[in-house]
Amino acid sequence: MSSSFDEHEHAFARALLNLMQGHAGTTPGALPRRLVAHCLALLPVDSAGVLLVAPAALKGRGRSGTGRAIEVAASSHETLRRVEVYEIGTAQGPCIEALRTGRPHHVTDFTAHRSRWPGLALRATAAGYRAMWAEPLCHRGHAVGVINLYRHATGALDQRDQRRARTLARAATTGLLQRTLDDRPLRNGQLQQVLSTRIAIEQAKGILAGRLALSPDAAFEVLRIHARTQRMRLHDLARVLVDDPTGTWPPPNGQRP
Repeated sequence: MSSSFDEHEHAFARALLNLMQGHAGTTPGALPRRLVAHCLALLPVDSAGVLLVAPAALKGRGRSGTGRAIEVAASSHETLRRVEVYEIGTAQGPCIEALRTGRPHHVTDFTAHRSRWPGLALRATAAGYRAMWAEPLCHRGHAVGVINLYRHATGALDQRDQRRARTLARAATTGLLQRTLDDRPLRNGQLQQVLSTRIAIEQAKGILAGRLALSPDAAFEVLRIHARTQRMRLHDLARVLVDDPTGTWPPPNGQRP
């Protein structure tokens, strides 16, 4: 049992690292597709999709609630893609609410929510889905996308899986930021170094949050305290964790990259 648990934790850590790395040179749709694959492998869901706010809608506001501003970036099944296209077209449903508010939204039983979203409920149940969880991808307080997790059975994700969905969303957001940096070369080397440092710390936060079942803020505090105790720079400690996400935690005393 312990061995199986460890393998799952290691798989989760590897997934976080895979998402947070920008993978320059890949197509823009590669990261959303990887996010969908990781959700299916690591969460108790039957289908998964990713919606992203179109770049034009991000100027000035960073969010949008209109159908024209949102696109289906990836979907595990064609039946799910049609449901998501309907949500975008009507600008209604849990994923739209998650984009508007920056907070998760879910439906535990579509047959009990027909009064609020009757068209969506009919299409979701016709496709075989009874419940869903919408987890936003947030950057600087604004939702830039959303993961849609659908299940054939009723009921919400438990607390542990909610945390995992949130951590996967944060990792994917970091990966999207990394790709943006890779696609837009910066002339200021000092600024590039600062941004790279920030991304490494975000990556380490996501890995540690997944391994220890912590919130990202709590994971950052653990990193900060350990770095201070060991008299390490926070960035150096982050690199240790990013370079070996399944290694011993905390790292051996005095370990340096």
